[in-house]
Amino acid sequence: MATVTARRTGNGRQTDLLKQFHLSRNPFVDRTAEKTELDDVSLYIHSDLQGFKPSETTYLFFGRRGSGKTTIRMQMQRAYQEYNDAARASGKTRGHFVIDLSRPGHLTGCLRAFQDRICASDDNWDALFSESWTSADMVDCMLSYAATQLVDEVTDWHSVEGMDMLERIRADPRASRQFLLLAHLYAKTDARSLEFLRAKLLPARYTALQLGVAAGVATALSGGTAIASRNPEVARALSAPLDFVHGEVERTAPFITDHPRLCAALAGAAALGGSLAYRRYQRSRGLERAAALTSCIRVVKQQPDEQIASLLGALFSSHDSADTIRQLNIGVSAHQKLDLLSSLVRLLGFESVAVFGDCFDEVVLLDPVSYPGALKVFAREVCKNDLLNFGRLHFFFPDSRLSLDLNTDKTLKEARFDRHFVRDLQWSRHQLEELAERRFIAAQMAARRRAAEAAAGSPKAAMEERPLYTFTDLFKAIKIEDFSSYISKLSTPRELMLFMTELLARIEAHPDNQLSAQDMEIAVSKALEQAV
Repeated sequence: MATVTARRTGNGRQTDLLKQFHLSRNPFVDRTAEKTELDDVSLYIHSDLQGFKPSETTYLFFGRRGSGKTTIRMQMQRAYQEYNDAARASGKTRGHFVIDLSRPGHLTGCLRAFQDRICASDDNWDALFSESWTSADMVDCMLSYAATQLVDEVTDWHSVEGMDMLERIRADPRASRQFLLLAHLYAKTDARSLEFLRAKLLPARYTALQLGVAAGVATALSGGTAIASRNPEVARALSAPLDFVHGEVERTAPFITDHPRLCAALAGAAALGGSLAYRRYQRSRGLERAAALTSCIRVVKQQPDEQIASLLGALFSSHDSADTIRQLNIGVSAHQKLDLLSSLVRLLGFESVAVFGDCFDEVVLLDPVSYPGALKVFAREVCKNDLLNFGRLHFFFPDSRLSLDLNTDKTLKEARFDRHFVRDLQWSRHQLEELAERRFIAAQMAARRRAAEAAAGSPKAAMEERPLYTFTDLFKAIKIEDFSSYISKLSTPRELMLFMTELLARIEAHPDNQLSAQDMEIAVSKALEQAV
């Protein structure tokens, strides 16, 4: 392959800035944290978040799009992953069970099911959502994620951890009931997985003791009948009570003895009718109990009532109401639901439950442009102390508290923000400048590492071949002395990335001329226009 020579202008200055500064790619083209290819050196970490470790603290972050929320979330999730890996390696626990509500599609599916349940359309969704949504529905979204993940794990025959979890559940009758209810009421799974769980976790209809007693009674009756048939005296002794009853019936109700077949048919019909009526009554009560239990779960499409009623009939007494079953196994309030889930995952070998929620504005039914009130209601129901006080919750909201109407007296009393870690993400020009320089230096280091790995010589020697360029080397073509005055017009890292990309493009396009104030203004304007 022919060597690519640097493009130069008449005065010898290069139009290819990447080649000039020995970069393999533009370090400012990454718009989101998920897609960046740079390491942690390129990130600006706030002082109170440096050295983050999993704890019982609840974290709430508020900031505009592009203010660095997802970067912080990924750093926190990476810390949880490292902790979980170390815990599994030690063999003591499985670490923390992480519920990731930012996983694409999960919240959208939950809200679509909620929309169907409250019979809302896209036109009246904003109003009906504001009237109907509660913090319990929010926790139901968490339970749906947890149940789906756990069902997928314990139904995987090839998973050693999954089979161990299944055995732990089977060993605890209460956990078996709770897990079966969570799987049937919350999990997004197929019928075969639910059938597998019922086969493994449902208690047998008759215990071994009951079957043994029944066999003993049947053997005794058979033996007694055989003895009575061979001994006339025993037969007469056994038939005497029957003869007495027959005589009394013949004396008081001769119609029965005169028409025995008719009376037997009438008695059989009455018994059969009563039995059918009782079974129909029991089935109706079972369906009503199943409907009452599923009616409060509005974020998941439910299994048929017949299947839920059959499950409840196998797990609970007919005298246990839907409220009792819900109270003991699922929970009623947001905090109680999370407590019961936490007790289940601890039985499975985890230490606790940790929840992450981000990218809420990317959920279709929470889009602040189409539904301006939905995201505010959603944030308000999350910010309640009954939920936040559970701990290990990490929520990232795509706007300020003021814009989300979370600064009212009622909300402040319900949320008790003073008891939790709350941060409004705002960036000064000094922080943005440092972030830009970190990106620039990290990109050089990454390019050198790749070159060192490809080189036949020592990586250390390859790293020492070229010095690192500073941020001032990049912008020495700018004659504006107060470069910071233009960055001060930006407020988020994403606006900074757009601004820097536009500046580099203009420097490459006009290598002979220094950038003017107009060029800087245009770069700022384009960054603010695109970062919406």
